[in-house]
Amino acid sequence: MSMSRIRKEEIRVGQPLPWPVYDSNGLLLLSKGFIIASEHQLDSLVQRGLYSIKLAPPPKPQAQEEKKPVSPFKVFDQFQLRLKRLCEDLKTHSQPDVPERILRFCADLQQLCRYDADAVLGAVHLIHDGQYTIIHSLHAALLTELFLRALGISAEDRLPILAAALTHDIGMMDTHELLHKQQSPLTDAQWEEVRRHPKHSVAILEKAGVIDGIWLETVLHHHERLDGTGYPFGLKDDDIFFPARVLAIVDIYGAMIKRRAYRECLQAKDALREIFLKLAGEVDEQLAKIFVKELGIFPPGVFVRLKNSEVAVVTHRSGVATSPIAQAIIGPRGAPLAKPVKRDTRNIEFAIHELVPRENTVSINLCTLWGYV
Repeated sequence: MSMSRIRKEEIRVGQPLPWPVYDSNGLLLLSKGFIIASEHQLDSLVQRGLYSIKLAPPPKPQAQEEKKPVSPFKVFDQFQLRLKRLCEDLKTHSQPDVPERILRFCADLQQLCRYDADAVLGAVHLIHDGQYTIIHSLHAALLTELFLRALGISAEDRLPILAAALTHDIGMMDTHELLHKQQSPLTDAQWEEVRRHPKHSVAILEKAGVIDGIWLETVLHHHERLDGTGYPFGLKDDDIFFPARVLAIVDIYGAMIKRRAYRECLQAKDALREIFLKLAGEVDEQLAKIFVKELGIFPPGVFVRLKNSEVAVVTHRSGVATSPIAQAIIGPRGAPLAKPVKRDTRNIEFAIHELVPRENTVSINLCTLWGYV
């Protein structure tokens, strides 16, 4: 706070004072709004010395440290641990609120997909380490969310279907881990358990308190096929629950793009082609078209060779299924680049020449590729 002397020209006779007036010692002489009646009165006051009080300007707020964007890949790692705990509670029936917790988890999955759907697809195609059933179920739920959004299903109506995607294999978690590592053909007993697991999964869910019919029926029917070759009931065509048709496509694709002990994983493009062509009689063809369109021919997370011979990782869809945005990581002569270089494959110079297997000789940082640094 400081005092400033008032000049005569700042005061008008017959007009209210715009501020209180003080003498040189800070003693109030005239209140704000006081009207000076004459020039003589004004001259007398000015001679005495009139002052106003200036308030110091408020301190400038300290510049807040700019918040770094949350990395979807770190969230994905947290989701793995969260889903593992939920599945353990489901199997042991130790917590009465598991169904509600799963639905809250599904809402968080929706939020992650809204935040960065392309990074989510990158995680689905690039993060495969961990317990197979947990990773597969998490991938299935994320893909289901993106698929259902493309179908125009409301966020609330998507929740029980996402819950089904998260829990569709709860009835054979331990066996799934064994089969994932097993190199020999399945035994008859293992086949029987596989065919029985939709019913077993529903029994576990019901015992844990799940009563939502959409959730339960989607889990029960996700291995049914339109041509009647599925299980556990051999249903056909319209007898198969619509959400189960959606989950069937997601489940097949998610399994194809993961490596097993007895086979290499399929490239995303080959897996999509197999769903659309070879499995056309088993899955809903119209749904398959929408699924392929949503992911794109070269979805985020796949490795490609560009026309200029660079190797790149697709990071974002562009609206053109065959021409996404990519980050080059290996130069034309085969040497790793010092840092990723953005390439728009709609540009003919950087057009995609072919899909290539994941380049394991080059270390990639997903946060850097997607700009979360």
